[in-house]
Amino acid sequence: MKKYLLSLMMLAMGSALVTSCLSDDDNKNEPLIVTNTSGVYVINNGSWNQNNGSLTYFDYGTLQTRQLLNGAGGLGDTPNDAYTKGDTIFVVGSTDNTIFAVNRKDFSIIKAISTTETMGAAEGYNPRHITGYGNNIYFTTYGGYVGIIDAKTLQVSQIKYQVGSGPEGLAMGGNATEPILYVANSDYGYGNASISKIKLSNGTVEEIKNEKIQNPQEVIPYGDGFFFLDWGHYTEDYSQQLDAGLYYYSNGKVEKVVEDATGVGVGVLYVGTTAVGYNLITFNAPYGSTSQPTYSMFNTYTGTKTTLTLKGDQGYEIFSPAAIAVDPLRGFIVIASRQKDPDSPAEYPYASYTLPGYANMYTTGGDYIQNSHFETGIEPHMIGFLYGEETYTY
Repeated sequence: MKKYLLSLMMLAMGSALVTSCLSDDDNKNEPLIVTNTSGVYVINNGSWNQNNGSLTYFDYGTLQTRQLLNGAGGLGDTPNDAYTKGDTIFVVGSTDNTIFAVNRKDFSIIKAISTTETMGAAEGYNPRHITGYGNNIYFTTYGGYVGIIDAKTLQVSQIKYQVGSGPEGLAMGGNATEPILYVANSDYGYGNASISKIKLSNGTVEEIKNEKIQNPQEVIPYGDGFFFLDWGHYTEDYSQQLDAGLYYYSNGKVEKVVEDATGVGVGVLYVGTTAVGYNLITFNAPYGSTSQPTYSMFNTYTGTKTTLTLKGDQGYEIFSPAAIAVDPLRGFIVIASRQKDPDSPAEYPYASYTLPGYANMYTTGGDYIQNSHFETGIEPHMIGFLYGEETYTY
C-alpha cells in the first residue's frame, strides 16, 4: 500500500522514458535526468492574532510530513500565499506586512522584507497574493498597489502599480513581447470590483469592470481574455455567501462557466504531448452553507463541465475544503481541508478554525491516492509545489 503513490509517480514519467528510449538507442545505458515534482507544501494561516502561521511540506519520495516555520519567530500571523523562484520560496505575511524569503532547502528565513517600510505605510499595507515573471516577484497589497521585489537582490523596487480596491490574486498573461499582469480587485465585496490589466512593457494600467465582476479572488489568463473566481456577495447579516462561481471574460463580455465555485485549481491539459488548455478543478463550499461540498472540472479546450466525485478516501473524507491545486507535472489534485470541530453538534457539524487541518491527493478521476493523506497546520490556505531532478537508468 505504501508504494502505491510512488508507483503512480513512476507511471506519470512513462511517456518521457519511452520517448527517450525510442529516440536515442545509442545512449540506452546512460542515465536519464528528469525534472519532476518532489513534494507539495501548504501555507497555513494559523489562528487569528496567535502568531502561529506555518508551512507544511509533504515529501513525495519519503511520504513524510514536516511542519516548518511554526510559531513565534517563524511565519508570524496569517501567511496568505507563496511563490517559488529558484531556491527561494516567497511567502506573503499579510498581517505582518512582510514578504518572507525562505530557503527551500532547509526552510530557514533568508530575509523578512517589510512592505510598509519599503513601499510606504499606506501603499504596502497588508500584502495578499504573489506571483513572478522573469527576475521580478509581484505582490498585491490592500493599500491598492502591486509591489515588485528583485528575486536576486531581495530589494523592493521603487516602481509600483496602483490598481483597484482590495486587490487579491494576480497572474501573468500576454506573451514575451507584451507581458500582461492581471489583478483581481475584490473591493472587499462592496460593489466596486474590477480586474486590472497592467502592461509591463510601458506600465499602463487598465481597469476592467462588468456588473458580473462582484468579488473576484483569483484570475487565470486564457486566450484573448481571462477566467476569474468570484465570491459573489453575502446576505445583509453576512451569515451566507451567495452567487460564487467561475467566470470567463473576453471582449467586454462575461460568461459564467461554473455555476457554483468558491475555490479553483489549474491543471495543464494535454492532447498527446501538446498543451492545449487547462482543466480548472473547482470546489464549492460557500460560507454559511450546511450542504456538502461539491467539485467539478471545466475543460477549457472543449468548453465542457463535468462533476468530479471524490472516492476511496473513507476515514479521510474532505470535510471543509479550504484550498485546491493541481500538480503541474504529475497531474495529482491536492485538496486541503479544515477538520470538523469535535464540539459541534451531530445535526449541525461545523469546521474548526483552531485545530490543524489536513490534505489529500486524488487522480483527475477523483480517486483517492493511498498514503497521500497528511496533516497540515491550522487553517490551510494555499497549496504549492517544489521540484527537483530525478535520475533513471534503463
